[in-house]
Amino acid sequence: MRKQLLVFACLVSSLSWAQQRDSIPGGAATRMSVNGGMPGMGGAAAMRQGPRPFKEVITDKAVSKKGLFTVHKVDDKYYFEIPDSLMGREVLAVTRFTRIAGGGGKYGGEEVNTQSLKFEKGPSNNIFLRVVTLISTADSTTAISRAVRNSNLDPIGYAFGVAALSKDSSGVVIEVTDFFKGDNQIVGLDPNDKRQFNLTGLLPDRSYIQSINTFPINTEIKTVKTYGASSGAGIPGLSIPGGGGASLPAASRAGVVTIELNTSMILLPKVPMNRRLFDSRVGFFADRFVVYSDDQQAVENQTFAVRWRLEPKPEDREKYMRGELVEPAKQIVYYIDPATPKQWVKPLIDGINDWQKAFEKAGFKNAIVGKEWPNDPNMSLEDARFSVIRYFASDIENAYGPQVHDPRSGEILESHIGWYHNVMKLVHDWYMVQTAAVDPKARKMKFDDELMGQLIRFVSSHEVGHTLGLRHNMGSSSKTPVENLRNKAWVEANGHTASIMDYARFNYVAQPEDNITEV
Repeated sequence: MRKQLLVFACLVSSLSWAQQRDSIPGGAATRMSVNGGMPGMGGAAAMRQGPRPFKEVITDKAVSKKGLFTVHKVDDKYYFEIPDSLMGREVLAVTRFTRIAGGGGKYGGEEVNTQSLKFEKGPSNNIFLRVVTLISTADSTTAISRAVRNSNLDPIGYAFGVAALSKDSSGVVIEVTDFFKGDNQIVGLDPNDKRQFNLTGLLPDRSYIQSINTFPINTEIKTVKTYGASSGAGIPGLSIPGGGGASLPAASRAGVVTIELNTSMILLPKVPMNRRLFDSRVGFFADRFVVYSDDQQAVENQTFAVRWRLEPKPEDREKYMRGELVEPAKQIVYYIDPATPKQWVKPLIDGINDWQKAFEKAGFKNAIVGKEWPNDPNMSLEDARFSVIRYFASDIENAYGPQVHDPRSGEILESHIGWYHNVMKLVHDWYMVQTAAVDPKARKMKFDDELMGQLIRFVSSHEVGHTLGLRHNMGSSSKTPVENLRNKAWVEANGHTASIMDYARFNYVAQPEDNITEV
């Protein structure tokens, strides 16, 4: 599937915030993944024997959980029971680090892999897992759709043997143990990740499934994987372009690297959200594919905006059409990582809630809200149903705002914002250098919590903007007359720039004699 790429615009330089790649519309990369191990080995015996009676496979010892896929655990084996109604339905698999070896510049909560998958029945009692690579499309009623299908075959990433039929024969049971605990690129590290950290082969005796939980629209798989690793000759955490990977302390001390992963498998809507065609004059991220039809004389590159599905409740639709403020059918909620220092939780939430006024202009009240992470054992930070600001214990002076979207429609499904602890040093230095002449509070090596909270708040708003689908708006500051930047009444009424998505951080034009308090 198309995987939204991220670019960290400020990993080394302190001149800009990180964002998703500001590239041509639809700049998301296409990942054509195949199984990194031996395809279908976990189901080889089942393929030879054919399906067995349900009770022989899912015995009285089974611990079963119902959800998107009913999950059965029998001793140390895991099984998915997949109803026929889900065959051919697209499922988005989002894999993230939950814990990772230190020194490599990667952190628990960061995205590793995103793939669009679908199960289908194959010959010889096989269930194939296809990796969907959406590049071109055509209406199935057209003649040219055959040519499109012939030129866009999705790879079979894995083959499972049918272990049994469901009790009522309305689905199949497959064993997924080896698939998830093995070294499979579909739900794990790709070759670039392995090269970056000098990883070699997976060590099966130190790799296992930690847990599998299932819910109505998603199934969550936690795994622990240990790889052989070369310490190399590099500097810990530093990867040389075109050369060797990073030298991790774990590799030099133990010769192995252990990581923990979480894969969220989310059922995509049966009917995708209506696409909103992209307009280059509006600063949205975009996705695209090629559309073919019988009556064309030139192919059409359909480019569409990446955005949240924000709709009024059915009973409020008429009010919305009359221009009245209504609450959306589904509120956008961002949670704060419980690992966040307590004094910064409120500023991060304030930065999220600052977007409420913008949504009110679109007709929605309480459309977006920030919340502390609840003490709920049934919720997981890596669960791709929840958007979270993840707090990283890192010396990197940065923050970034990615999002995960449905590649068919551009519908944003969730976001995990990356917040590095040391971003505070960056905003401290910026604010001191740019505003100390007019703000005495900026003349300290350690700012008061109130001032630092205000700086964290504007960074939070900026990164949330990216996860709402917005790119940088570098033209915004050009709309502010430079002479007004020293006009106290004008600046305090209008601010020094029109958009939080601009890079106009502070009003460094103001002078002490202007007596401007908002910079």
